[in-house]
Amino acid sequence: MRKITNILYAVVLACALISCEKNDPISELGETNGQFAAQLRVSYNNTRPAIGDTLQVTASTWQRDDKFSEVRFMETIVETFGINMSLKNGTQLLTKGETESTLTVIDSIAKANSWLKVAAADMDKYWVTVTNNYVMVGRYPMVIKEGKYPNNSNLVTKLSDQEFEILKGLLAYTITRADYLVLYPSAPASHFTNGGTYVLSQTGINNLKQTLTKTQLLPVVNSIKKVGKYSVTIDVAAITSTGTATVATRTFENSL
Repeated sequence: MRKITNILYAVVLACALISCEKNDPISELGETNGQFAAQLRVSYNNTRPAIGDTLQVTASTWQRDDKFSEVRFMETIVETFGINMSLKNGTQLLTKGETESTLTVIDSIAKANSWLKVAAADMDKYWVTVTNNYVMVGRYPMVIKEGKYPNNSNLVTKLSDQEFEILKGLLAYTITRADYLVLYPSAPASHFTNGGTYVLSQTGINNLKQTLTKTQLLPVVNSIKKVGKYSVTIDVAAITSTGTATVATRTFENSL
């Protein structure tokens, strides 16, 4: 009888130990793929930084086995804009409004460029005992970084052939008679209408579309500027020694 009692006690104790084992889904995941992803939390001191502000990016991270490769702070910058252009004799052209766009240019200025890296060998400098994790603070100046397209008259020269063809097509329907005559001093009367919606006749429209060059247009430009959005995406990646990356992403936009 004592032997049976001892066996029952052993079974109950084993069940109790099994039921008390901590359920750790991260550990279970790690056991199946041999990798343990880092945990990562990222906060910002300003959710709507303006151009000229300095954005403070705070990354808090930890990893079960404390095996890091590095923590990397990256930037991806994209400008999406239309063109607001005036010529010297009254022509006004805006290719992008609030509700519609006739010409939109996209400039990828930076793609996942690192602006701060903390290597594994340096991470002990950032250990915070109270919170039991690594805390790194990066300061990112929110400034306009120039890409392919300058925000001045030279913008015209940087337009692709396709973009310039679209610009010419729009200009043909908005140009004033005076600006057209500067471009084409000997233009005959057949290039103009006798009134109506457009200054140029179909002959004049076709002529401008087919023959106007960037070099020809530049001296007639009074002002030109980009109208649109300057978008900065901040990625923070905590990368383990096996190359497993945990990434936090946030995008900030400003008007051009």
